[in-house]
Amino acid sequence: MRSISKWRTVWGGVVILSSLGLSGQAPAAGPSGPPGRTASPLSLTPIANMGVLVSFGETKVLIDALFDKPHPDYRAPEPETLDRIMKGAAPFDGIDLVLVTHDHPDHFDPSLAVRYLEARPEAALLAPSDAVEAMRRAAPDWPGIGPRVTSIGLGVGETRVLSVKGVAVTACRTLHSGDRDVPMNLMYLLETGGRRVWHEGDPNGRCDVFQAFGLKDARFDLAVVHYWYPLEPNCARFLEEGLDVDHIALAHLPIRLEGDAPGKIDLVRRDYKDLFLLLPGMPTRALSAGPADGCGDRARSAPR
Repeated sequence: MRSISKWRTVWGGVVILSSLGLSGQAPAAGPSGPPGRTASPLSLTPIANMGVLVSFGETKVLIDALFDKPHPDYRAPEPETLDRIMKGAAPFDGIDLVLVTHDHPDHFDPSLAVRYLEARPEAALLAPSDAVEAMRRAAPDWPGIGPRVTSIGLGVGETRVLSVKGVAVTACRTLHSGDRDVPMNLMYLLETGGRRVWHEGDPNGRCDVFQAFGLKDARFDLAVVHYWYPLEPNCARFLEEGLDVDHIALAHLPIRLEGDAPGKIDLVRRDYKDLFLLLPGMPTRALSAGPADGCGDRARSAPR
């Protein structure tokens, strides 16, 4: 039985979950795959804001990491980090897939994305159609990189499923935060090596939207979401009760809250299997590996 909860205000008008009691029972384990079959190692390297590198064993996916313009509220990648990304230096060597969630300067810079593809011919890139058009305008030689770029044009509420570089990708179109239709925001659900990851980009934060995409019935190893989700009643309830996820990375943290946020997250940490903030200077985090779920079970629970 889950803990009984109530809500109370503790942080500038933000409501967070306060547990009254714990059952003492361990979370139920997910279904196991065939005996002896284990999932690929999974690790997360924070870059800045919502930018991360997700490594599924030897398969590497770079998400929302190609931007370099300073922002008054959110951090951009450090110059040294961007230099390593552009040169393909470890841990950014052998990037298979680059994902762009939306065309905003704290997530994506079209000129930088063009230069990256010119420098790293092994990488493929998926992005919303408006972001791809911005890249096309910025590219001095679009035919040289265009074949490795997939443009995803969807209406709000629509999804597209595709496979790139051995990674099964489901792109889900949502409204941007503030219920804006522009720019196009894509959530990404990734599966490879027996692991599943959800990166939400920058949606409007309405959990009924997530449920409409089938997230409530899906199991994930890792979710990358906004820092305030565990601190807001509806989103916290969805994370706790509506999402089966082992690790939750909290991102898009404003610079002004970097000192205050860890203590607030500590107040709700025990309500989750693994909940952590992506903070400046945080090293690569290895995420626990376990038996892989059966492929058939995962496929049936995938959002449609």
